[in-house]
Amino acid sequence: MTREELLRILNFVESNREISEKRTRLATVDPRWNIVSYAMRRHLEGKLLTVTSAAMAADVPYGTAMRRISELIDEGLLHKRPKSRSGKSFSLHPTRKLIAEFESFAMQLKAMVGNTFGFTTGDSEMGDFYFGGYYMASRTLPYPSAMRAGVGVDRTFRILSPIDPTFKTLSEFSSNLDELCGTNIEIVNLPLDELHGEIMNNAQRQVSGYDLMAVDLPWIGQLATEGVIEPLDEIMREERYNPSDFHNAAYKGSTWNNIQFGLPIQPTAELLFCRSDLFAEAGLSCPTTTEDLLLAARVLHRSGFNLSGIVMNFGRGTPVAHTFVQTLADFGQPIINLDPLGDEFNVFEIEKENYRPQLLSDAARDTAEFLLELAEFSHKDSLTCNWDRRIGIFSRGEAAMTYGWSIRAAAFELDQSSPAHGNVRFVPHPHGPGACTVSPIGGFSLAVPAGLSDERKKASWKVMEYLTRPEMLKWYVLNGNLTSPRFSTSADPEVQASSSMISEIDAMERRGELQTWPRPPIPEFSNLLSVLGDEIHMMLQGALSVKEALVRSQNRIDAIMRERGHY
Repeated sequence: MTREELLRILNFVESNREISEKRTRLATVDPRWNIVSYAMRRHLEGKLLTVTSAAMAADVPYGTAMRRISELIDEGLLHKRPKSRSGKSFSLHPTRKLIAEFESFAMQLKAMVGNTFGFTTGDSEMGDFYFGGYYMASRTLPYPSAMRAGVGVDRTFRILSPIDPTFKTLSEFSSNLDELCGTNIEIVNLPLDELHGEIMNNAQRQVSGYDLMAVDLPWIGQLATEGVIEPLDEIMREERYNPSDFHNAAYKGSTWNNIQFGLPIQPTAELLFCRSDLFAEAGLSCPTTTEDLLLAARVLHRSGFNLSGIVMNFGRGTPVAHTFVQTLADFGQPIINLDPLGDEFNVFEIEKENYRPQLLSDAARDTAEFLLELAEFSHKDSLTCNWDRRIGIFSRGEAAMTYGWSIRAAAFELDQSSPAHGNVRFVPHPHGPGACTVSPIGGFSLAVPAGLSDERKKASWKVMEYLTRPEMLKWYVLNGNLTSPRFSTSADPEVQASSSMISEIDAMERRGELQTWPRPPIPEFSNLLSVLGDEIHMMLQGALSVKEALVRSQNRIDAIMRERGHY
């Protein structure tokens, strides 16, 4: 079970206990449970637990609370660790025994809830559902129904978006949207770089030219910090909006400093696409480690006419920079000094030393050497590849593998003439030695531009909420957008039948393998990519050594962070 799912179960149990202990007279306060649940919450959130705060959480007189804390320490459930050299102050920590007990309790509770609502049976796995808020929703979603009250036919509602499958669907079926939303919808589609530029230009206008914007997840930090997009927390509280059905990685990826700034509409995970037919012929299994990946690339390279082991996104600039940053995560490290949070890293609180680049580490060196070795078995055009060119080469059958964003799998999944059609396994990024399996999550969320009148802001929220409903997301899938950020959408039989990839991604989310930390949403992310796009590309061309490329990158990014005053 993932950290996020354990927190959801903890919230569920605490809410139930609050009903019996505080809203009725059916039970009394249980200080032991209160201490245990608070200790586990602080542990899962990566926050400090002190004796004083644990005693306060017990919700009983201080003396009683201290006796319960002592009992938990004596039983080996809590560990007391000195915080200072003098040994006069301490922090508390759940022991492995307590963590194991709590996880066992959570698994049993999940199974009970799953059986109650028909999501698990004696023959099924508990992992078949995610502990969220949509257990009783129908598995087959209906066709989208019209809004009860439209936005207004006397106005034009403009949405700024990229040229990607979801937004192409919205554009092509804009007349249908007009009827569903009760207004005149205008979709403006722009290439990625132009989209970012237009978002920033719009922020300089006295009145926004758009009612909604689609923003790439790594842009959230910059757009939120510079006041380009509106926070959503207040309106979500007013509307009592329940986001629990969203995949956690995509939903949390739309936050900055623990404030929600968007709702996912087209998330995408970077996966490894493997030609299952070619792997079967060679007697190979799909790679789970970087060593496996190198072996498969070496064996399959030139094993057939015009066939490369892999095609890589090594094009100068943003493509190769993304490749390096995301491969660095496979070796267990983020590009900047994020605080650890269990097996993950904290992208919700980034400040000061967290901005320091980490390019002089063993993981960075191993990443660079791995990419150089992989280049030997890569398609000859890899050094000029961007996302479109890379997926085109793979779709034409010229490479046995490629890393690829899930949203682009439609290039061969929906094209029966492609040699890759029906012959691709989708697996998470293979991991380096000692690292966890992590696939980066990216894609787009809808956000409300700053500077709208109250009336326009309410209309923007209304349309945003509508466009990200489960049945709308199903509609996008059935029209060629092979991605779903909601568990209920992914569970729909028609959605699952469209591509095996959707179920694979859903399972990766449940296992906690989709993460935002490989591409932290800091305001300087584009600057960071600009540096790596130069230095790593020169390294792959042989113009720089590994050490030279990493030192130059470290110094240039460090100078940017210092200039911005982060440390």
